[in-house]
Amino acid sequence: METALVSIIVPVYNTAEYVEECIQSILAQSYKNIELILVNDGSTDSSGEVCKTSRSEERFSRNAETD
Repeated sequence: METALVSIIVPVYNTAEYVEECIQSILAQSYKNIELILVNDGSTDSSGEVCKTSRSEERFSRNAETD
């Protein structure tokens, strides 16, 4: 039986201190058929870099950045 794909959208704005823990918490869930979409809305801290380094995870769908 195939399980439904669940999209998780996380807005990111100046959360460098917390975003990695957030990502790891989502990926550690028992439900595995997910795509994780991080939306960095012009952070002025290193949030965007944390998101970019996490892109290697196979369940990442995209990493969107806005101006």
